[in-house]
Amino acid sequence: MDQRFIGMLPIWLVTTLPTWLVIFIVLYALAALHVAIKFREVRKFLAGAFFVSSGVLWYLWLTNTSIPLVMPYVGIVSIETPDISGQRAIVHFILFLLCFYFGFVSNMNPLYKQLVRSSVLGTIVMLALIFVPAGTFRYWQGWAYVAVFIICSGAYTVYLAKHDSVLLKRRTEAGIYYEREFTQKAVIALLFAAFVVLIVLPPLDVRFGWSFMPWQVSIIGDALVAFSFYIFYLVSRVNTYAAANVRVEEGQKVISTGVYGFVRHPMYFAALFLFIGTPLALGSWWTLLLLPGFIPILVARILNEEKVLARDLPGYVEYMQNVRYRLIPSVW
Repeated sequence: MDQRFIGMLPIWLVTTLPTWLVIFIVLYALAALHVAIKFREVRKFLAGAFFVSSGVLWYLWLTNTSIPLVMPYVGIVSIETPDISGQRAIVHFILFLLCFYFGFVSNMNPLYKQLVRSSVLGTIVMLALIFVPAGTFRYWQGWAYVAVFIICSGAYTVYLAKHDSVLLKRRTEAGIYYEREFTQKAVIALLFAAFVVLIVLPPLDVRFGWSFMPWQVSIIGDALVAFSFYIFYLVSRVNTYAAANVRVEEGQKVISTGVYGFVRHPMYFAALFLFIGTPLALGSWWTLLLLPGFIPILVARILNEEKVLARDLPGYVEYMQNVRYRLIPSVW
């Protein structure tokens, strides 16, 4: 972890297990144990236990905290060093994934099982894209970004699973394969490549010290990432046809309420906050220079999408006349 950042935190937060963390662990363990005993779900209990223990061990590793092992009448017999904590954290997290799969995933609905698998794979890929270029796991901006992204995307997915499983299925059908227009296939490929660069470049910047960003700015970047998911949520509340690809389905209607009353493409408006927030969250000023390159790609997708919607969706031409701005209110 960045030593400048550690220096701004209370000493109790980085040198010992804080009281708030101990309380959380105890309460979580008691709740999980109650569920395990009541429903005889030992694997689910173990999944929760290994999740908490891996998190605590990662905390000890990131904060470079050593824990002495003290035995009665013997004294200190060994020291839990940060490196040992880091190694044990990996083992505990793998055990968590195994218990989670056999306790939760194996009997899931096929759609949910697919979501879990893709989420796990996506998380692994994201971790590789961030920490391999960084050359170290001691990159707190990377961990914070991954945590914010997982929490927000997870909350968004849970909301869709509970309130609009049809839209959830539509959102999973993303990528080049699902696009019907050649232009959209090309645009999606470019957007995917650009986003990979947007993820990879900041850790390289931090690793080689090309630019210095105050930690407060990184926190703002994480907030922008979270805000982008909030807009995704607002879109999903009013538009069950907000698929991840360009298509018009049977029975689809034009949506003009909620965020659609401000811009015609609020999903892409939300993506702007994600694009801006990512390099800030990961601590890189230089990566912001890539953002102008996203705009032509995004504009090409929007213009082609509007062409399809105007052709195939009744009432969309009138909607375009009523809501003037495509992406940014009062700008375009």
